[in-house]
This record gives sequence, C-alpha cells and structure tokens, in this order.
Amino acid sequence: MNAEEIRAQLDSKVQRINSQRNLTGQAKQTMLARAYVEARDALTQLREQEVTQVARERQKLERKLFGTTGFNPDPQMVIARRDAADRAAKLETPAEAEKAMRRAERDGDASLAKAIASRAADWSGDPNWAAIVHQYVADKPAEAETLQAMQALPNTEDVMWKMSKAMEYGVLAPDGVDMAMADSIARRPLDGDAAA
Repeated sequence: MNAEEIRAQLDSKVQRINSQRNLTGQAKQTMLARAYVEARDALTQLREQEVTQVARERQKLERKLFGTTGFNPDPQMVIARRDAADRAAKLETPAEAEKAMRRAERDGDASLAKAIASRAADWSGDPNWAAIVHQYVADKPAEAETLQAMQALPNTEDVMWKMSKAMEYGVLAPDGVDMAMADSIARRPLDGDAAA
C-alpha cells in the first residue's frame, strides 16, 4: 500500500466511525485514535523503508566505486589495499590528496588512487575534496557512471529532504483526536475488545 492509499483508507474509516450513531463520544474518539495510529505507523514504516532502500543503494554504489572488484584470496592484495587505505587516511588537505592521486595514477598504483578517491568522497561536502573524486573518475567511464548514480540519490541526512519526507508520509489526526494523545487514547479499552 502506498501513502495515498493509506490516507484514503483512514478517511474511509473515519467516515464510517463518524456515521455510527450508536457509539458514545468516548468510543468514537477511541476508534478514531486507533485508525489514526494505525495509519500513522504504516506511513512511518513506508518512510523508513524508503530511507533504508536509499542507504542500501548508496552502499552498493560506494562498494562498486571504491571497494574491491570481488573476492580476491591473494594476501598480498589484501595487504596492499590496507596499506593504501592507511596512507590515504593520513592525507589531511585536498592539495595533499590531489598530489598523491596524480602520483599514484602516474605510477599505476590503482589501489592507492582508489583509496585516495574514497578518502576524498568521505569529505565530498567540501568542493575541493569533491573535485578529487571527479578527477579519479575523469578517464574511467564505468566509475563516472557509478558516481553519477550515487550523486542522483538523495542525501537522507539533509534537513530539507527529511522535511519533504515528513510531509509526504505525514497524516493529520481526525477531528476530535489530539495527535499528542492519540496513542494513549487508542489504548483505552472498548466493549468488544478481546480480553488481554
């Protein structure tokens, strides 16, 4: 079910509850709160699924761009990758990283070049570090495509993105139900509830 369908289902339940004349005010309020809480929780779950899906896709693309090309049991390669990562981690400025990247690419040290690009990606909020990542993919079409796919993904930590998702997956409580009190109202027992 998508967000619109969940809201439509809530509206339908609200109309059905409000049209029942045999319910007390408290019973109506409890049933409305239950319907709201159910819809709110379903929308929250949808939002969390979207965030998880974006995070998984980003992780998959990062592994493709900066990780290894598959399982390699060669211990020398494992050591070389770890050494490259350690060396890249010591680069503190974009200027140092750019110089080291040029040297690594000139020397054919693909592991170090990839490690430097990975380090730069960690700081890519700074345009100088981001330029190093772009330098790394400049003559690598497959990597450039992967980077482009990564950049097309939303930043799930961005405040504006979070606000837009809160609106997209938000729902208003029905009239007569205080959003802040909805959970406690929904827990009130009703005649006909199964005994706990």
